[in-house]
Order: sequence, then C-alpha cells, then structure tokens
Amino acid sequence: MSKTFNKIIVILGCVVLLGFSLSLLKKNNKETVQTTENAQDDVIAEPDFPDTLFSFNKETLTEDCSVTNPQICAVETAVKCSINSDLEMCKNANLPQFIFIKDAGTDRPTEISYRFTNKKVLANQNAEFYTESSCNGTWFGLCQGTVIYVTSQDSSGKWFVKDIYAIE
Repeated sequence: MSKTFNKIIVILGCVVLLGFSLSLLKKNNKETVQTTENAQDDVIAEPDFPDTLFSFNKETLTEDCSVTNPQICAVETAVKCSINSDLEMCKNANLPQFIFIKDAGTDRPTEISYRFTNKKVLANQNAEFYTESSCNGTWFGLCQGTVIYVTSQDSSGKWFVKDIYAIE
C-alpha cells in the first residue's frame, strides 16, 4: 500500500508542477504579447513634421535653422553640412563622419531639396525621419529618393543626426 501511495503522491506532485509551469508559461506569453503590442505602439508614425519643401543651395546657405523643432533642425543641419561641411555649425553637430569626407571622387551636391513624408519614434527614443529628396550630386546615394535621417539626443539633450540611409 505504501508503494502505491508514494507513486500517487509523486504523480500528483508532477501534475501540480506541470500545471503550475503551464500557468506561468501562459502568463509570460500574455505579458510578451502586451509588451510587443506596446513596443509596436511606440513605432507608430507621429506626423509632427512640416509639410514643406525644403531647398538648400551652397551659394545661399545660412547657419540659422528655418524651423524651431530641434529634431527637424538636426536634419536640416545634416543636409546643410552634406552640401558644405566647412560651415562652422558642422564642427560640433555630432554628424556621421562620412559627411566630412573630402575625396576628389566624391560627388558632393551643391543643392538638396527634400520633403518630410514620415516619422517613426523608435523604442530607444531615437526617431527616423523619412524624406523624399533630390539633389544635383550622387553623395553616396544619400540625397536622391527616400532618404532616412536617424536622430538621437546627446548627453546634454541636444538632437543630432546619428545616421543617414536611403531606400531605393
């Protein structure tokens, strides 16, 4: 009788442990689904950008920003420095290093125009600004078509463009 009783106790213990494990697993899956849904909410586009065509020419560049939004201004700074990296504002703008390349084979544009088409706030609080852009150079393929500027904040809270890439 005691062997049968021990077997029943062990089986019941295994069933309880299995049930408890399954309940934890289901609970974790629900939390993961909620976390994923919340993370997706963070990536939903926020249309807080101007519906304006911005155009810059090397002959008429100024260091003043044409907008007050610091993220949009960071994109504008990156564009202006792409045209002329010798501007004073470019020195402390914390831009990607390729903007400062001065190779004879680099077809740096002297004119760039762009319009914002989308903004995505990422989970790490960076933001991607999508633009439709055109220019009179090739500039690593980063001034024609859909060009994306990734903005981030430095330790002092100042916005800067940390990366630029294009989608063909």
